[in-house]
Amino acid sequence: MRFVLVVLLTLCGCRCKEKALDVPAAPKVPRVTTTWAPHEVAAVPDDVYGVPAWSKVFALAFERKISIGVPSCHVEGGCLGIDPLQLRGAPMVSQEMILGRDEPLAFIGEQVSFLEAPDRRARLEQAITDAMTIDPATAPLAAVLFQNDLWERVDAITAAIRNEPGADWAVLEGLKKKLVALMRRVALTRAQLATIASNEGAVTRRYPELLAGFGERDGWAELVSQSTEHRGSTVWQRTTRHAERHGHRMVFRVFIHHAQGRAALSQALTRWPEPLPVGTRFVITGAPMALLTDGSIEPAPFITLLETRQARAEGFMPSQLGTLEHDVLEGSRAALTRMSSDSGGLERLDRAALLPVGATCMPDFTSRLPSASTCLACHGPTGARITGPMAHGETRFELTDDGALAGRAVAEAKRASESFQTLGW
Repeated sequence: MRFVLVVLLTLCGCRCKEKALDVPAAPKVPRVTTTWAPHEVAAVPDDVYGVPAWSKVFALAFERKISIGVPSCHVEGGCLGIDPLQLRGAPMVSQEMILGRDEPLAFIGEQVSFLEAPDRRARLEQAITDAMTIDPATAPLAAVLFQNDLWERVDAITAAIRNEPGADWAVLEGLKKKLVALMRRVALTRAQLATIASNEGAVTRRYPELLAGFGERDGWAELVSQSTEHRGSTVWQRTTRHAERHGHRMVFRVFIHHAQGRAALSQALTRWPEPLPVGTRFVITGAPMALLTDGSIEPAPFITLLETRQARAEGFMPSQLGTLEHDVLEGSRAALTRMSSDSGGLERLDRAALLPVGATCMPDFTSRLPSASTCLACHGPTGARITGPMAHGETRFELTDDGALAGRAVAEAKRASESFQTLGW
């Protein structure tokens, strides 16, 4: 939204067993000191969900002011059109912004210590009390988004209690209990979740130049992976690196297409770590996971972001940022909760849009680079790599017709996590 923005950008994750390509290394970004500044949330914040009481909780739980690093070209007219290698030596400059408005959670960062401040905490606790009066059945799609945002705060507080020596354990634990209670209050039944329509068809119709045939899966096949990353040589995990980075609160699905058909793609996968053939089209979608009243964890039937790219021939080297066919469609909270049946709620981002350095692969929300350079860093200048070069372990791929497989894997991983056990769900 800016909910989940490009955090899909490198979805399958990055694997160091990729065939080495003779390409320049990803830009090394000079660090800029991150500074925090006092910030007062408005008495009536922007209504991002279409439910003012929920939007007030969101603003009080996330909003703060920060100064972060951006490339100097961004403030000097834009970075598109420059040589990608110029970013290596380009200075980073500080830019002040408000985090925690209608933007992807990956951009916001997991910092929660500001919630310990007595005035902020008191306002948030009162907003939680007010939000408990709202029936989620009156706004089911918004309820899924809101619950997912609350879940991030709960997981971040859990991590702070466990890992930050200076955290006020008692204060954060008390706040966490209130947030969990609100998560339960806005949980949907399975029948209520089923009333929410998919927006994939509308998005496909709105952007036919990017997504020809995708809505009907005409020629498209879903790609799933298993890897031993982080788990030793004998334990295979079935979720993506990006789902892991999102605390398994989101599911990402990967689809590929080639004019020669599914058989050609299956054959190409047997040659991994070679890149997929020129002309291969990739689509990655992201959707929030929902905790239902019966305790089950299910993916939302709508997507909040979509990334598409197309593989160029081996040896291709873009001379300017933005020339690789890579586009991101993002759904803000406001756009998704107010979308019409023909809009899909996703907007095509400018390729100059800034992402956290490394997106969700190696997150650093305190510095940002253009989307166009992020794609190059992981999928290579041709965009043909299935994965990127920055991880470890064995990986294997297969095509599947089971559209629920990715969601089940994420739900299982979340349910087995320590953070889920602390919910008492």
